[in-house]
Amino acid sequence: MSEIENDRSRKSIKPHLNRAGVVEGEAPETDDELNIDVPSTSVTATSEEPCKDIAVPQRARVHVDEKLERSWRKLGEDVLIASIKRVRPTMKMANDMETCLDNTLAAVQGASGHIRHASTVVYHLEDSVDALLDASKLIPTNFENTVTIMRLA
Repeated sequence: MSEIENDRSRKSIKPHLNRAGVVEGEAPETDDELNIDVPSTSVTATSEEPCKDIAVPQRARVHVDEKLERSWRKLGEDVLIASIKRVRPTMKMANDMETCLDNTLAAVQGASGHIRHASTVVYHLEDSVDALLDASKLIPTNFENTVTIMRLA
């Protein structure tokens, strides 16, 4: 037997949807030979084993699947739109709070700058007052007037 015949005989063992059973060997020459039931070992061997190669015909569900897919897509879009509508006021409030927080931080930084400047001025004023107090200790209590004032005549 050649390789091609081996290939054909192996392929003919697999059950098909069109035929009830497959008999190993040559094809029948007449229709009368088709109706004769010849028991074969290969038929009984394959019928006992579960066939995994049998294709189960299915109805065309393309239209139903497309409608279902469109329905799910529409539902997803509706849920997304509803979520966005529900979240939009919260997002606006969060943006307003962020703007208010930015303005508050800017005001706090401005106030901090003014306080720092005021404290620097107060420290300089305190140093000036201390210097004046130290200088006032140098002024004698009895001051003699030794300077004569010239008068213009």
